[in-house]
Amino acid sequence: MRPRALWVVLGTVCLAHAGCGGGSPADTTQVEEPDYRAGLRSALQTLSDQSGDAFFRRHFDSILQVVEAGDHRSSADDQGIRALWVAFTDASTPHSPRLRESYLDRGRPLIVSWVSPTDGQVSFAWLTLPAHWDPAREYPLYIQLHGLWDVAQDPIPYLAYPFSNPGTSYAFEDGYLISPWGRGNLWYRGIAETDIWEGMATVKALVRVNVDRPYLCGHSMGGYGAWHIAQRSAGVWAALGIHAGALAYDMSELNESAATALRDVPTYFVVGTSDGLLDVDQLAYTLLQNAGNPNLAFVTFPGGHDYRQSDVEAMYLWMRRFESRAPRTAGQGSSLSELQ
Repeated sequence: MRPRALWVVLGTVCLAHAGCGGGSPADTTQVEEPDYRAGLRSALQTLSDQSGDAFFRRHFDSILQVVEAGDHRSSADDQGIRALWVAFTDASTPHSPRLRESYLDRGRPLIVSWVSPTDGQVSFAWLTLPAHWDPAREYPLYIQLHGLWDVAQDPIPYLAYPFSNPGTSYAFEDGYLISPWGRGNLWYRGIAETDIWEGMATVKALVRVNVDRPYLCGHSMGGYGAWHIAQRSAGVWAALGIHAGALAYDMSELNESAATALRDVPTYFVVGTSDGLLDVDQLAYTLLQNAGNPNLAFVTFPGGHDYRQSDVEAMYLWMRRFESRAPRTAGQGSSLSELQ
């Protein structure tokens, strides 16, 4: 997802001159910031109780679960809690997350949480619905892995981010889009990779998914994660998207063996001409060419390590043309879980 730099604003401290009458200094008592946690819990619980749709009720309950498990009362958590409180108490906010319509028009993602069977921790993902969503239909499934991002370092800021930044892109609109937390910035290895598979399983238990059309993509660290995961599960994916992939993170995974594993997976690369990752992404592309992959695209644009929504949209339009060649085994398919 789009990385955002943290900017530290240095305020200028104005001191009274010694010769200004010797008046008493200004009152420096700091007003304590209100704690919005109780208000947020109340708002979410009310929305859950009032929801007549079990699917959306699960969304509000998931936010409560993530907050309960992930709030360490850090300053970043405080800011995230406040942002969530504002979003879920102010119905006048454009694409208000209080309203069902804001999820149906793809302005906001739903939150899907789960308790990991691997380590017992609560994790979660953003789930953006297809355009003109019909829960009885099967849809493609897109997994988009975020880059190395301060927002994703801890769960509460990542949870809060899409409720302060409404979506506006048509990318992935023909399917479900999962944007996993991935346990932060762990490069999608170990428990972070497990998080992706567990998130997919959780979503597939809730909605109907076209098993011939799962797609994996990511930006920067997420591009590395997509390569890392796909080369070991190539039969799963209909197509792969590497968006300025930080593939140099582990050069041992850039080899003929990996390319051979991926030779039947259509793969799209996009990277800036001034990006320091251009050469390593070109190497991956060449390896796939040499392995005989017939469905490749390598797109460049004037610029550096930039996240441009237009590049995501072009990648999406290319990827969605393909279906998985993996045979569907007996009993494999999609289901809509009954939420009670």
